[in-house]
Amino acid sequence: MTSPTSPPEGRYGGTSSRRSIWVIAVLSLVTFFSWVAWVMATDPTTGIEWVAYETTGGETTATMKFQITAPPGTPVTCALRSIDYAMSTNGWDVRSFPASDQLVSQYTATLRGVSEISGVDVFRCWRSGS
Repeated sequence: MTSPTSPPEGRYGGTSSRRSIWVIAVLSLVTFFSWVAWVMATDPTTGIEWVAYETTGGETTATMKFQITAPPGTPVTCALRSIDYAMSTNGWDVRSFPASDQLVSQYTATLRGVSEISGVDVFRCWRSGS
């Protein structure tokens, strides 16, 4: 005759160990989502978009027209770059733009490069410190 088996709680842990696992899981999720909210709230690029829509090139200079979408009243700084025919960056310019009452603002920039320029673009924009 075999001996009776122990109840499942004895083998797999009682309700207190299951409760501990749930508490740890919930605290981990709350911590993770709090961290995600903090990162999104402190990211200086949140809510800012940019589009370069017209470029004209020369030998070592190029002109670009672009627009920036940012919340009204937000000063923005952008890194602009020029690219040569080997697809390498050959010029940078960092420009600050004042806060605007409009959601979308349009700008024109002329960039100079160290060699012949095949294209220009807006590399990245972010909120200016203030």
